[in-house]
Amino acid sequence: MLYPLSASRTLRMVGTDLDGTIIPHGQGVSARTRAAMQACTKAGVRVVFVTGRPPRWLPPVVEATGHKGFAICANGSITLDLESDSIVALHSITNEVAGEVARRLRVAVPDVVFAVETPLELRAEWGYEAVRGSGRSEGLAPDPQQGGARRQALCLEELFDDEPLIKMIALSSQSTPDELLAAGRAHVADLVTPTHSSPTLAILEIGPRGVTKGSSLADLASMWGIAPADVVTFGDMPNDIEMLTWSGTSYAMSGGHPDAICAADHLAPTAGDDGVAQVLEHILR
Repeated sequence: MLYPLSASRTLRMVGTDLDGTIIPHGQGVSARTRAAMQACTKAGVRVVFVTGRPPRWLPPVVEATGHKGFAICANGSITLDLESDSIVALHSITNEVAGEVARRLRVAVPDVVFAVETPLELRAEWGYEAVRGSGRSEGLAPDPQQGGARRQALCLEELFDDEPLIKMIALSSQSTPDELLAAGRAHVADLVTPTHSSPTLAILEIGPRGVTKGSSLADLASMWGIAPADVVTFGDMPNDIEMLTWSGTSYAMSGGHPDAICAADHLAPTAGDDGVAQVLEHILR
C-alpha cells in the first residue's frame, strides 16, 4: 500500500501542488479529485492550492475545481484569498537583486534567457517565448494571449519599473532542469531562492530569498492557529520540498522528481490515477 494512514486524525489543512499533483501534465482535474477537495471543505478542512503558477494562470483551475479558498502562487511569493479576490501576502525581488542575478547567470549559463512575473503579467526577453512555448505541457492553461508575455525587450533590465517582481524565470535550451537548478544554487542562492518544477524544460524559477511554498504555507497555518502536525501536503517536484518537509504528513506523487520523493513521508499514486483523491478519501473515512 503506497499511502499508509498515518496522517493526523485532527487533520485541519491540506496543501496541494497543482501541476503533476492534482492536474496530470497536459490534462485537467478529474471529477474524483474535485469531489475529494469538496469533501475536505465540507469536513472543515482548509484546502490551499500551493503552486508555482502565477495568479493569472489560476482561473482555469478555479473553474475546474470549484475551489474558493486560498492559493499560494509563484512558489510562495504571493498568497491570494480567492473568495474575496484579494492579496493576503506578497514578497518580491528588488530590481537591483534581479539585475545582479541576471548578470551572474549570463556568465554561468551563456544561452540563458529571462522573464519576470509581476502580480499581473509576464515580461520577457526576446527569444524567451519561442523556447518556452515549444515545451509547454501544463493542463488547464490560459489561452496564449493571457499566458504569454505582455511586454518584451532585448534585455531583461529594460522591463523593470515600479511593479513588484514576484518571480524571475531563467530558461536554457542547452541544459537539463537539474543542471540549471545546480547552476542557480551555485551562483545566486545567496541572493534569491532558486528552484524548478518542470519535468522536461530547463526552467529555473527564482523567488525572493527565504520565500518558498513551505514558508508561505506555514504563514497561513500560523494565521489560522494550525500546527504543522495537523497539515497534509502533496507535491511532485523540487519546488515542493520545503512544503513536504514542513508539514506533519507529506506525500510525493509516484513518478515525481527523486528529490521530492526523498523529502516526503509517503508515496501517493500518480496524478493520472487520482493519487491525491485516493489518499484524502482514506484519511477522511
